[in-house]
Amino acid sequence: MVHNDEAKLVTLTASGATVTRTETPVWCTKKSVSYKEFYAAVEVGINPTYIFEIDKDEYDRAVIIETGGTKKRPTELIFDGEKFNIIRTFEPVGGTIEVTVGL
Repeated sequence: MVHNDEAKLVTLTASGATVTRTETPVWCTKKSVSYKEFYAAVEVGINPTYIFEIDKDEYDRAVIIETGGTKKRPTELIFDGEKFNIIRTFEPVGGTIEVTVGL
């Protein structure tokens, strides 16, 4: 699938008292959250805003592997100058990953 939108995945790593933000640009497709998913999430206090479809290889570039093999996955996504928290990821069959974000 061709992705026409650009976003940045933000991965946080800590070393002592220093926190480093790594922003990785990725190509994606912005999609709406389905009404069923939206209302189910709101019932438990989560406010999903969008779903971004990203190629798995692009997403994996934002995963940082620390010494000892610990993986740090992105926790934020920046799109069109707005910062979103990553609520969940889902990996359907087909080499993409769906990233659900909210404010």
